[in-house]
Amino acid sequence: MPSPASVMHSDDVLDVWVVGCGEPKKSMGWFHFTQLVADARVRVAAVVEPFLLGAGAGTAAAAAFAELRAAHPKIAFAATVAELPPRAANTPLLALIAGRTCDAPKLFADVLAAGATHVYLEKPGATNADTLDALRADAERRGVGVVVGYNKNVAKYARLALAELRGRAAAGRPTPRVVLQHCNDFEEGEPLAAFLRGPGGEGMLHNMCCHELALAVSRFGLSCARVAAVVLDPEKSAIVALDDGGSFDWQRVAFRLELRPPAGAADGDDAAATALASLSFEADRCAGNYSQLRLEVEGEATAAFRLPDLAQEKEIAAARAADAEMRPYFYQQGADYEALKGAFVDHILAGRPGAPAGVVGAADAVEVLRLADMLKPALLECWRNGAPHRVEFAA
Repeated sequence: MPSPASVMHSDDVLDVWVVGCGEPKKSMGWFHFTQLVADARVRVAAVVEPFLLGAGAGTAAAAAFAELRAAHPKIAFAATVAELPPRAANTPLLALIAGRTCDAPKLFADVLAAGATHVYLEKPGATNADTLDALRADAERRGVGVVVGYNKNVAKYARLALAELRGRAAAGRPTPRVVLQHCNDFEEGEPLAAFLRGPGGEGMLHNMCCHELALAVSRFGLSCARVAAVVLDPEKSAIVALDDGGSFDWQRVAFRLELRPPAGAADGDDAAATALASLSFEADRCAGNYSQLRLEVEGEATAAFRLPDLAQEKEIAAARAADAEMRPYFYQQGADYEALKGAFVDHILAGRPGAPAGVVGAADAVEVLRLADMLKPALLECWRNGAPHRVEFAA
């Protein structure tokens, strides 16, 4: 019998299930759905929505979801994967999972049992590294290709910054301080706290900084083994209380990772990035809706690469004026998500195994969560212990 990756539709159209669609205009699953139904390379065969077709059936969000369902009568809608009609054997099936992170392991197991040959798993994929590693191992045993939906690997601003870094190295110019920055535009106070108690409950490192950690793992050669120390910048860090019991999360955090040399000689396009002796990270929940990669050298103008750029900002402003209900990051990152899914679709249609080059596969995504698991308590220790706000890690 041919492997799942080598079996194609006669018309070269890929069947897709969207699992965890969520509320229209608000949820990442819905946004993926809107892009997929417009893609001629795929056929959205089913949508699974456990909450809005289950316990949340009486909510306003469920009413909006019902309108979506009515607009797509040829697509099967169900509350669980088990309720979907049987699918044709020996044909590729991509399951895109975009439910809550805590539900991802069960949904992952369900789609594999139902015969998915490939999985696009929304980031971070699981609440901790060990759980995600178990999913990776199960998929590997079954020959199922997995991509985790970190979109910044394909973003223009990251590609431009890496090209600048390579150019500096080739010209023998000083090595810059590299800062990976990520900002959201939540309102301070209860609106932010409500998000951190709910959808953002994984915490700053696992829910927000994971994007930059993924870029660092896949493009800068970051790994747990390379981290020699973490140094917190208290002037750019602040916490927010979530309840009276002492639960909290970071509203903003900034830190530097001091790195050991890579295990092997760096080569290829990312050699200049993997050879860096440190990486800096900044994240702020309430500082606007943008990401940035900065290259800083004392005495030189900072080279800053930003998402969105000025042209995109104008387009986003116009789109938000036309539809203020839509999450703003859908406008900002839509092209990148389209490119990421498109790369995986093309990879599957070409009959190639595993994940395509240039995206975050399951193994790198596990390393991202191992870093988050390691840094979360270390940053808290830096905060509580005070100056020099530093924690070292044994080799």
